[in-house]
Amino acid sequence: MSQKYPFIPALLILFLAFASGTAWYLYGSKSTISFVPNVQSAEQPVKMKQCCECHEKVCQQYAGAPHLRTLRKATDPGVLEKFAGKEITLKENGLTYRFYEEDDALWVKCENYPTPVRIEWVFGSGLHAMTPVSLFPNEAGESELLQHIVSWYPSGKLGVTLGLQELAHSKTGIQTLGEVSSHAKTMNCFGCHTSYLGDVPGEIEPAQMITGVSCARCHLNGEEHIKAVEQGQKDLKLVKWNQLTPLESINRCGECHRRSDQLEPDELHPDNDLLIRFAPVGMSQSPCFLKQSEVILADGKPARFDCTTCHNPHQQASRDPEVYRKVCLNCHSDQKNHAPICSKESMQSQCLQCHMPPVNVHDNLNFTDHWIRIRERDQECFPEFQLNK
Repeated sequence: MSQKYPFIPALLILFLAFASGTAWYLYGSKSTISFVPNVQSAEQPVKMKQCCECHEKVCQQYAGAPHLRTLRKATDPGVLEKFAGKEITLKENGLTYRFYEEDDALWVKCENYPTPVRIEWVFGSGLHAMTPVSLFPNEAGESELLQHIVSWYPSGKLGVTLGLQELAHSKTGIQTLGEVSSHAKTMNCFGCHTSYLGDVPGEIEPAQMITGVSCARCHLNGEEHIKAVEQGQKDLKLVKWNQLTPLESINRCGECHRRSDQLEPDELHPDNDLLIRFAPVGMSQSPCFLKQSEVILADGKPARFDCTTCHNPHQQASRDPEVYRKVCLNCHSDQKNHAPICSKESMQSQCLQCHMPPVNVHDNLNFTDHWIRIRERDQECFPEFQLNK
């Protein structure tokens, strides 16, 4: 571990475990394609530069993708620019947090905690937020993380970390600084922000980590694929995304963005604001997803609807609502075997503003609600639509 901190007693917390390193279960039944994420593998996966030797254009696109910069060292210039020399007094507890650079490191000081704490990493690309974390060993010598109470937001402001609003009322002890995670949750958190964690049992090993979500995190069997290409084989061994069913596909994203089968049935309702943060969960409940196979497209094939229908995974998501309206019109029209058109607005209107609006989840942050539905009073979702015959 890169720095030894005075022991900080770990909080006993309940958490929803991400799927990294576990078999996938889809609504109680095992997936037809088994995945073992490279991030938990004992062997280091193919590095992105190897992929770029053949896939240069895709790599150039992906260089600007948020997933690639979802974990950065605290000494990264882009991180220091946002934190070093800044301070904030949280309205929740009245305490002031001051960030500063010293001895080639980023530190945070709070008046109610006896010593400054070094920040080693930052979670988040900055598209939604950037949250500082610190690592330290627990009594067993295993890595545990402190997720800091203060994050940076795209508004350019510092604010309380999303999900820690209640904890921010604390005024004593380590809770003044943030939330301490168990070793298991620490490994899961880093597992979703890396492509490889290393093979040192019980420890986050920076020298071995592949930070960010790179090619190998989503495209498995990289070594076998490279060998097959070199040998001129027809079977290139790589598991392709279009080989997955739509449910397998969104659950693959849900490995880190949450899946519906990780929640209790009584949590799956539109009034649960927590779901707004978990796009695959909301999407899985949407009539557009549940009824996609009933829609027949112009080429005679049933519609396919998953995360990649709207988002190119190799680049940042478009901010142009027209892009998404065109996707909606692939299925919604007056053509035979298509889903019906909107009865309230012209089909030239922007669909998202009514059916997938941005929802304020934090003083500094909005999320797009991916539970696609009609939001009329006393009507929680689309009625059972009849296809145009």
